[in-house]
Amino acid sequence: MNKLRALLLPLALVFGAIAIFETGARYGATNMRAYAIAQQLHSLTQIRISIQTEENENAQVPVVPIDQIDSLIASGSMLRETWHLSTNAKEALNNTLAFVLQARGCDNIINQLKQARESAGATEDSQEQFDSIIAAIQLAQTELIDNAETVGDSSENDSIKESPVVESAQ
Repeated sequence: MNKLRALLLPLALVFGAIAIFETGARYGATNMRAYAIAQQLHSLTQIRISIQTEENENAQVPVVPIDQIDSLIASGSMLRETWHLSTNAKEALNNTLAFVLQARGCDNIINQLKQARESAGATEDSQEQFDSIIAAIQLAQTELIDNAETVGDSSENDSIKESPVVESAQ
């Protein structure tokens, strides 16, 4: 019994260290994913805007599919609900999502998701996933656009010349 008791303390310490390491790794990975989604949305939106301007009408610019942008919006909307997201990562994600949701329109994204759901022949499990994604996008629109307080200059909200990801990471 004494030998067993002597082994339990080191074993408990090992499992405790593993739990702490896993929590830290998960926290860091979630924050990095938020920054990555925000940066991808920002860069894809910049490319899309440059395609639509008259200055670059004849330029060879890669076409960005709307599906890719909608997928990132859905991922970002789901990720922003994570409780262990740091304030800087959440701010970067929120700034980018607010602009993209205004530019793209929440209804357009939801219609696109509903079309994808119908074409995929959704089961009950996938139906619940689609519903949770749609709810997350609607919540993001409500919190970031509908209930947003206007802070600072309105011209800052109308353009994304400076990356919100770079600003919040500093």
